[in-house]
Amino acid sequence: MVKRSGKRPYIKRFFHSAMTGQILCAVSIVMMLQANIGVSPWNVLKQGLTNVTGMSFGTIDVLINVAVISTAMLLGERIGFGSVFSVFIPGPIIDLILWFDLIPLQKTIFGGILMMFAGVEVLALSTLVYMREELGSGPRDSLMVALARKTGRTAGFCRVCLDAVVCVVGWLLGGQVGIGTIIPMVGAGTFIEFTFRLAKLSPKGLKQESLGETMRALGKQ
Repeated sequence: MVKRSGKRPYIKRFFHSAMTGQILCAVSIVMMLQANIGVSPWNVLKQGLTNVTGMSFGTIDVLINVAVISTAMLLGERIGFGSVFSVFIPGPIIDLILWFDLIPLQKTIFGGILMMFAGVEVLALSTLVYMREELGSGPRDSLMVALARKTGRTAGFCRVCLDAVVCVVGWLLGGQVGIGTIIPMVGAGTFIEFTFRLAKLSPKGLKQESLGETMRALGKQ
């Protein structure tokens, strides 16, 4: 069983949220890219913007995260240190992994499918690692929850709609769409739910701290 943060020291919570969780997130994104069978909806958008702007994939990742987290804040979602980590840390790590070619490009459909499923599970694991520290949700999770609260729709419905919109925009900009786009769209939620169940945790049972709450708690230590 993976325990929630509870009264664990903040230094450990910051480390797992800022480093372990975000490194795993970056690895998962590169794995899905290198699967070479189409990429996840948000990576379709990032690819499209990379094609249009000439910026690196990691830089585009940071810019999209800033835009998404800003939108979530405008919609009233609370933002924590974990949210900030999720905005700025994965992008540079993605560029480093791609630069050093640490994850090989798959050349077969079978290898690509295996790589894609593995990437989705690593993404689910990264979500567990940083969310259990209760320091704030990442950009997409924050926006999904904010939209669900504003519209009265389920979080799952809002996530599907978001993924569909960004996928279409990314495709129009030249992003790669294929079977690898469908696998994360359909499977990410299932993998995340499965991973949290194995850890005996529920995302709904976690109380994410805002930046102000964390600062006040640190001030009392």
